[in-house]
Amino acid sequence: MQKDNIKETSEEVETKVHYQWIKGDESGNVVTIKEEGSKWITFNEGGRLAKDLKDEFLQPLDPDIAGEFVNTKALGTDPLNVSAPPINDSIPKKEISPIRVLFNKQKKNSKVKLLLEFPVNIPQKDVYELMSTSFDKDEVNNILQSFILDQLSEDEISDCLHNSVQSLIESKYKGE
Repeated sequence: MQKDNIKETSEEVETKVHYQWIKGDESGNVVTIKEEGSKWITFNEGGRLAKDLKDEFLQPLDPDIAGEFVNTKALGTDPLNVSAPPINDSIPKKEISPIRVLFNKQKKNSKVKLLLEFPVNIPQKDVYELMSTSFDKDEVNNILQSFILDQLSEDEISDCLHNSVQSLIESKYKGE
């Protein structure tokens, strides 16, 4: 029996991170980064942006939402007929409300602070001062922070966040 010389190659599947312009003439458009140099970020869709302005002009897009904004089929025909067929067209795509699309494309949005308040138990000030003089103050602060965080559950945080968002909506748009 003769052994065949088989070369195994492994290709890493690189998922592209999509970004949406949140400011400027391109506001609302979705892009992927081709190259990030020392001064400039170039995009696969064409164009570039100064690296220092990335956080101000771009926001990372959730992969589920990005699929709705990006046209994955090439425009026109495939002259060499080399495009791979879609793997599975039976997967339902997440529908995005036209209202959400319009909200995403707004150029002038107001930034507001979303305040979250949680009831937590903390030690009395004299107990804290006693601990700080008896032990290393940084260690006391770290333990105190852990003590406070342990009182919060993900469900409480999520409920508080949803309630705070609802209160924000009601307070900003109550007259409409």
